[in-house]
Amino acid sequence: MTGLRIELRRSTALWAGLVVLVSGTGMLALITSETARWTGNSTSALLELRLPLAYVWALVVGLAVFQGMRDSRAGVTELFAATSRPGWVRLGTLASAVAGVVAVATAVLCAGMVAKVALGGGFISLGFIPLMVTVVLALASSVLLGLAVGRLLPHPLTVPVALVATFMVATTAGRALEAESPDDEISRLALLTPVLDPPGSDLLTTSTSVDLGQILWFTGLGVTAFLLLVARTHLGRLTALVPAGLAAALALSIMPVKYSDVLVTDSIGSRPVCEGEVCVSQVHAGSLPAVAAAGRDALAKLAVLPDAPTGVREDTSAMAHLVAPQRSRQIIYVPSQGHLRVLKMTPDQIRLELLAGGGVATCSGPNSFNTYEGVVRYVTAGYFNGELAPLASEPLMWNNSRLRGEIDDAWQQFRRQSPQDQLKSVAQARQMLLECQDSERVLDVLRATR
Repeated sequence: MTGLRIELRRSTALWAGLVVLVSGTGMLALITSETARWTGNSTSALLELRLPLAYVWALVVGLAVFQGMRDSRAGVTELFAATSRPGWVRLGTLASAVAGVVAVATAVLCAGMVAKVALGGGFISLGFIPLMVTVVLALASSVLLGLAVGRLLPHPLTVPVALVATFMVATTAGRALEAESPDDEISRLALLTPVLDPPGSDLLTTSTSVDLGQILWFTGLGVTAFLLLVARTHLGRLTALVPAGLAAALALSIMPVKYSDVLVTDSIGSRPVCEGEVCVSQVHAGSLPAVAAAGRDALAKLAVLPDAPTGVREDTSAMAHLVAPQRSRQIIYVPSQGHLRVLKMTPDQIRLELLAGGGVATCSGPNSFNTYEGVVRYVTAGYFNGELAPLASEPLMWNNSRLRGEIDDAWQQFRRQSPQDQLKSVAQARQMLLECQDSERVLDVLRATR
């Protein structure tokens, strides 16, 4: 313990821990807005930490490399080699000090984010623990690797090269893990880094195969790094590579290839919380009263349709932030992921969103715009509402004079029909939306032009 206290005072251990806390907190403050999703779920909070980790990771590795060069800079390498005390004991104490402080600082940073979620009234579950273990292992093993590199390559350029190389690996891995479709293939090698671009959803987490693979890899990397740090012979250094090689092979064998297998639905946070026939996820349980009131009203108005929907559910599917919302004849799905924040709307706004399309969501994917589809949503919502009203999800169409004109024209054509024909048109349009038929044809049905 005496040696450990000495290393804590004389090494960069405390500085490395401070870098983790200060830089991690600072980067999170820079990228976090008032509408950030991660503050509502502890699992999402730990995923959000993966974004600034690219910078923190590089800084920590740079400090570790600098610390590993200490004996060489002081010119005492041969002196320590000649002492009777085993070298692995002294180097092990140094490694324990630096890696231990970084691990503790990382755990404190993770705990702080979870505490922020809890203090803000967010949802807390044990699902964040595998994510925290992965981050802690990643930084601790990287510190050990940095110490080993600094000791083996004591050159003035080693520190800047290691820092820049780590940052480049992190940014390259982040880009390799980006996806625009659930079927996009990602790089398994990129999953061997702790970096991950957080999804636009607070209902997702990494899959079990990703968690196990990363924990296995970072554990093997840490063992190899420590053996490299204390090895004195070329044979010993070659042998030290075995744990990392085996861990990498095993990790890559279980890592997924498709993006849809990297991120999965948070099974705990997405459990339904219901009020009658209306359900939302546990993460969004605070929105249930507003959604329930709007949902019951919408279901009552939609009851005039043949084979009308009987329930309202939040869409908690894993890839909802990348694909078109779910559609069902019996269930109205409430989109809550991506940029559309339906659960944050007022009850009246939610009711209009549920009525639009006759209770059927759009066929367009997130961040896409279809004029015909938008007009259909306005006209169908207006039919059940009794008059046209702005849809919070389509403010551009309502506020744009040209698009507003198209809505008004379609509404006037629709209103010229008899009440029986209006109901028949809406029912037919709903059926076409369920089948994702061409939106222009759906609009023609509402306008009675075909």
